[in-house]
This record gives sequence, structure tokens and C-alpha cells, in this order.
Amino acid sequence: MLPSASSRGPTPPSRPGRARAGRTGGAARGGPSEERGAASVEVAITFPVVLLLVMTLIQGALWFYARSLALGAAQEGAREGRVQPASTARAQSAAEDFLDQTAADLLTERDVTVSGSPATITVTVTGTSLSLLPGLSGWSVTQTAVGPVERPAP
Repeated sequence: MLPSASSRGPTPPSRPGRARAGRTGGAARGGPSEERGAASVEVAITFPVVLLLVMTLIQGALWFYARSLALGAAQEGAREGRVQPASTARAQSAAEDFLDQTAADLLTERDVTVSGSPATITVTVTGTSLSLLPGLSGWSVTQTAVGPVERPAP
């Protein structure tokens, strides 16, 4: 059997000037209902920042890869051009073939420049790396390779 209200003991006196807060009074005291939706606002603010950071990292990786491909093409051109008889046309052809095979879409607006002297062959590859965002151009890439012209030993 449940004890009656009178048998439980005296009820505590209420404090003057302060009413008991119900569910609706919790907001006035700084309860959890003031923070309602705070997580959504935090996500809405941080998500674009994190997305921008990830996109920048991916764009940087594409730029480094395009640099690597441009350097590979320049080195291939210098290697082919320095073989006896030294030929700037062969160096340019080798560099462009390397780019056609490996960097078809990754290095755009590419240009191969070859210069030669009796002692060296210089191949410079320039272009633009692939961009993640359509309508915006990628980052510029320039790589140069220099090789000595082979000379037969007497």
C-alpha cells in the first residue's frame, strides 16, 4: 500500500519570488533548449572549410603529378637528343611522344622547347596541370632537363 501524502513528511517550503520551472521555463534558465540546432550550424560552417581544404590538397597532388610528367618528358627528350648524332628534332619528338602517351589529359596547353649547342641539349616542357573545377585553369608547370651531347672516344 502506498503511503498517503500526509504520511510522507512535510513538504519543503518554496522560496519566495521563485516559481518552479516546468518544461517551458527551462529556456529562461539557460538549459539545453538554447543550444538546439547548434550542431547543424557548426557542421554548416566547418563543412565548406574542410571541403575546400580537401580540394586544395587534391589540386596540389595533381600539380605535383603534372610536374613529374613534365620532368619525365624533358628528361626523355634530353636523353634521345644527346645520342650521336645529336638532334634537336629527335629530342622534341621524343618529349612530345612521352607526353602523348602519359599525360594526355593531365598536362594541358603543353609546349616543348628544345635548344642545343655543340656540348649540351636542353629540353623545356611547359603546360598547365589539370583543374578540379571546370572553368578555372590549373596551375602552371615548367620543367627543364639538360644533358651533355655524347662524343665518341678517340
